[in-house]
Amino acid sequence: MKYKKIGKRIWQGPPATKKFDMNQEPKGQKWYFVWIIWIGTTLRKWLHRVKVEKVNMEGVKPPYILICNHNSFYDFYIMSSLIKPHRGHFPGAVDDFIGREWVSRRIGIIPTRKFTTDLSLIRIGRKVIKNGEMYGLYAEARYSLCGITEVIPDAVGQLVKFLGVPVVTIKMMGNHIYNPYWNMKSFRWFLRTEALHQQLMTADEVKASTPEEINAKIREALWHDDWRWQSENRVKVKKKTRAEGLDNVLYKCPACGCETKMSSKGAQLFCGECGKSWTLNYYGELEADKGETEFKFPSDWYKWEREEVKKEVYAGTYHTECDVKVNDLPNAKGFIYMGEGHLVHNYDGFKLEGVREYDGEKFGMDIPALQQYACHVEYKYRFGWGRDCINLNTVDDTWYIFPEDKNVKVTKIALATEEIYNKRFAETRKPKKKTEE
Repeated sequence: MKYKKIGKRIWQGPPATKKFDMNQEPKGQKWYFVWIIWIGTTLRKWLHRVKVEKVNMEGVKPPYILICNHNSFYDFYIMSSLIKPHRGHFPGAVDDFIGREWVSRRIGIIPTRKFTTDLSLIRIGRKVIKNGEMYGLYAEARYSLCGITEVIPDAVGQLVKFLGVPVVTIKMMGNHIYNPYWNMKSFRWFLRTEALHQQLMTADEVKASTPEEINAKIREALWHDDWRWQSENRVKVKKKTRAEGLDNVLYKCPACGCETKMSSKGAQLFCGECGKSWTLNYYGELEADKGETEFKFPSDWYKWEREEVKKEVYAGTYHTECDVKVNDLPNAKGFIYMGEGHLVHNYDGFKLEGVREYDGEKFGMDIPALQQYACHVEYKYRFGWGRDCINLNTVDDTWYIFPEDKNVKVTKIALATEEIYNKRFAETRKPKKKTEE
């Protein structure tokens, strides 16, 4: 059976196809690529009047490890401008390579699969540092869903300790307000942003610290809440459609508890169940149109949703199950449509089973809860019929999974994944009870 195009970068065809070479050595960066990047990103920085504060950066040169927060694609522009005249190598999700692998590898991006234990990144990181270059990480491994710090895994501190070089951080503020993840087609042009560029730890401080102490410093340095930053700095967003898409993240009504009827239009959020509505004002603050304003900031609403999911997890009632469509991403050419399947997510983790459309063979993915500390989700994904999806990975495969049921909220699945992992991980740390003789 030959490949047949059935969507934007989506093909139908046989399973035998060349996969990403995850072990390919990082490419040396050409000087002309470096200059093009510096010029383009510096212009973007000037355009947005980015206020930059540098702390302890005098004389800092590679090799060092750079760790950044992650709010939007705009992050890359600011980071690239701030680190000049140096360049580095960054792990990047395999979907970032779609249609542009040749360029991506030559500007220093290293392919990886999100939220998997990829030992090749340690080997490559060590080689980059040994070559006297910069090794960069977006520690959250995804865009922030609601403009606040997402999970930074313990493995970051362990990697820093292993490499034993200085730690530099870049915390960018306002990037989520400029281009929010819940509506990536919405840009607030000329919005001013800020960045804090600092040497967080010297090599001697890294050597004298435990991985736990390193993690604590990194999490503190990168903590941010873009909504509060916007309010405190009175950064004005006058765009009339500034709340459209926010219901992708704020899916649960705080007034009646309904999880399937939230919607948005213009500057307002609505609950179709109880009729309550909220307006997002110019400064990122929510105001109920009638009655009590439950949460001043969307980030507080999002945190409340997490606590609601956590209650379900601890009560043993969390369970998501639905029919899905599945796309496989074997390489940078694009997706292969695998077929329809059935997804179950609960306290045991993810279990997906399906039948391949092109040959009738069964396929599946079973990821135990303790192997998945977080999961990546997309809203109205451009390579997949414009629908919300969940991204699940093993070391060898990347699948984009599209729920058929529109009432299934991918944000809730993302929050539940983290809370299930936290509970399961805490259980492994409990001392075992001594058995009676």
